[in-house]
Amino acid sequence: MKFTPVLLLVTALFSLMLNPAHAENTIKFDTPPASLEKWYKPSNKRQVWLHTMFRLRREMQAINEYAKENNTTTMKKWIKRLDKDYNSIAKMVPEWEKEIKPRLLSELKIFADKGDSLRVAKTLKMIKQTCDDCHKNYQPLVTAIYRTPDYDDIKLKNSNGTPHSFKDNMNALSISINRILIALDDGKKSTALQAQKNLYMQLQALGSSCTSCHKKDSYPKERILGKSMLKNMQRLETRIKKGRVKASQKILGKIGVAVCARCHNIHRIVHDLRNTLVPH
Repeated sequence: MKFTPVLLLVTALFSLMLNPAHAENTIKFDTPPASLEKWYKPSNKRQVWLHTMFRLRREMQAINEYAKENNTTTMKKWIKRLDKDYNSIAKMVPEWEKEIKPRLLSELKIFADKGDSLRVAKTLKMIKQTCDDCHKNYQPLVTAIYRTPDYDDIKLKNSNGTPHSFKDNMNALSISINRILIALDDGKKSTALQAQKNLYMQLQALGSSCTSCHKKDSYPKERILGKSMLKNMQRLETRIKKGRVKASQKILGKIGVAVCARCHNIHRIVHDLRNTLVPH
C-alpha cells in the first residue's frame, strides 16, 4: 500500500498521541505562539508567513550558488534580502526572537566582502540549521493548524436547497451507500435504485463546495467527483436495474475507493488532527 507523505506524518502523530503506553518513545511538538496566526489566512489577506519562508529558501539557495561561482556582487544582493526576511521572523513573532541568530547574517556579510566563499557556505549552513531546528519543533503542528481548512465553516445544500453541514452530508452519504448494499442483499431493486439516486445527489452537493477552497481550479473536483465518478454512478444504476448484485457491489466498492477514500486521505486525516489540536 502506498502512503502520501502527509498521510504518513499524520498517522505517526496520531499513533504517538493515542498510545500513552509508549510514552518513552513519544515525540513532543511545541505549540506555536498565538501571534503566528495573524500571518496566515484567514486572519490575513495574504499568506505572509508562507511567502516569507519561501523567500528565505530561495535567498539561501541563491547565496550558496553564487558563493560557488565566486560571484560576490550578486551574492551580496541576495544576502541583503536574506537579512531583511530572516530578521522579520522576530518582528512578526516576537516569541521566536531566541530561535534566530542575527549575528550569523553579520558574519555572512563580512565573509562575502572578503570573498571567502568557504566561510560563506559554512555560515549559510548554520543559518539553515536555525531554520531546521524551528521546523522540527513547530512545522507539523503549524501545518495542521494553519494550513488545513475548517470545514465546519463551509455550508452545503441538500436536494431541497436547504443548507446543511459537512457532517450532515457525510452521514447522508454513509446511509445511502449502506442502504444500497442492504437493498441489494435483500433483493429490493427499487430501494437500491432510489438510494443510488440519493447518493448521486449527495455527491453533487459535496462537489459544489470544492470552490470554497480551490476557487477557479476545477482539477481537484474533477479528480475525485468528475467524469470517472459520473460513469461509475451510471454503471451502478444500470447494474442495479439488471439485478446484477455482485457487479453492483463491485462498482460501489470502486466508488468508495476512488471518491470516499481518496478524498478522506487528502482532507479528513489532517482535518481530524487539526480538530484534536484546536478543539471547537
